[in-house]
Order: sequence, then structure tokens, then C-alpha cells
Amino acid sequence: MTVQDLNTIFGRNVRNQRNLCGFSQEQLAEKMDLSINTICEIENGKKFVRAETLVGFAALFNTEVYELFKPETILPDNAAGVLAKYSEDVMDAVEKIRSVYLAKIKR
Repeated sequence: MTVQDLNTIFGRNVRNQRNLCGFSQEQLAEKMDLSINTICEIENGKKFVRAETLVGFAALFNTEVYELFKPETILPDNAAGVLAKYSEDVMDAVEKIRSVYLAKIKR
């Protein structure tokens, strides 16, 4: 793994955490006392931050610093759509099971 890989992972995790918190890049920049351009560069893996800023991101996102470097925390760009589809599939399956169960009870 290269330094660039870590920058990319960190940037994606910052973006994912920002989205989970419902912050725009502008809001995150304001909360972190950084420029919007800096936030954009961080999220795109083009810029890294000082240790104090790492701690600030972790505190703001209510997570540990190391969590921001975990590759498995990167969600695909279409994660919301995938999760929504999965939720629909689960609800359909639950409804089918419920129908079968209700039919057995009524006998």
C-alpha cells in the first residue's frame, strides 16, 4: 500500500462520513476551519492533513482516527441505491413469509 492509497482511502472515508452526518463540503470546511478547496482536495485524495486535523475529523465524526484509514469503510458511490434495493428485497421476502405463515394459522 502506498501513501497515495492511504490518501485515497482517507479522502473517501472523510467524504462518506461527511455525507452520513449530512454536511455539505462548505459546512464541513466551516466546522473544521478549512477552506472548501482543501476539503475537496482531501476528499479526492490529493491532500493530506496534520495530526491535529485528523483528530478534529475523528471527533467531529464521532469515530476513532484509525477508522478513517480502514479500506473496508469505503462505500461504493451507489451504496444508497444498493442498500435501498436490498431493503426492498428483504421487505418483499418478509411479506411472503408473513403471508405463508398467516395462511397456515388460518387453517
